[in-house]
Amino acid sequence: MYRASLALAWWLVATMTTSAWAAPGDRLQDGYGESPTKPLDFAFEHITPTPKGTRTMEMEVNVRVRSMTVPRSIMDTWYRDHDDPEWAYVEGRPKVGGTAVGLEYVLKANNQNGFFYVEYVDSAMKDGYWDDTDESYIDGDYLRPSKGLGLIGLGANYAYGAPLVKLDDTDGRFGMSFLFGGGLGLGILAGRLDRWTYDDLGNPSYKQFLDGGEPDGTTGIPRVVPMVDVNAGVRFNFGDRAVFRVEGGLHTLLYWGVAGGVTF
Repeated sequence: MYRASLALAWWLVATMTTSAWAAPGDRLQDGYGESPTKPLDFAFEHITPTPKGTRTMEMEVNVRVRSMTVPRSIMDTWYRDHDDPEWAYVEGRPKVGGTAVGLEYVLKANNQNGFFYVEYVDSAMKDGYWDDTDESYIDGDYLRPSKGLGLIGLGANYAYGAPLVKLDDTDGRFGMSFLFGGGLGLGILAGRLDRWTYDDLGNPSYKQFLDGGEPDGTTGIPRVVPMVDVNAGVRFNFGDRAVFRVEGGLHTLLYWGVAGGVTF
């Protein structure tokens, strides 16, 4: 009994001595000093890192403006113009085009982009003479757009974004990517096109218009037309909020345009 008690006492003394003379680096590094009142020796984030967002999808809200047109060379396929030696009217054929202003909502995930838009296309076409490429030069129609002629459009597009400059490579200050894709939509006609025609007495349509005659009717343009999109452009990101885009392509008519907004 005496020997067991003596051995236990020696073991306790040895353990206490070893702990007292241990090197400071051998102590448990829990971030505290010698007492609980001493400030932490290192940032709390080193113990428990701040959770980062796990959202894989971003969104954009943009305002876009587009200039739309049909090139003269394409219209020449179906209609004559003032450069024809036997063009009948004093003024040339009107130009077809307009300006589209709209809003976009964009969903982005990795390099995939979904665009949802609503817009108004304000027609810039003026009244004028339209003569198709048949044998007669004076049997064309005279067309006059009503005030507010245009299209209310809505639709959806897809675009793949190929990174050119990644935000991570510029510490989140600037990014650039090339976008290309397409989509479909619907255009609802607003306004009308009044029409004067060649009459049975041989009077051209433009003469009846100039004489103040009433229109013979309106053109048979459908009230709802399909909108076909083929798009290509470059998107610029400024920081993690501002976005700007320059693009062109086909939006039923040929177009070029810009868009800008915020991403979140």
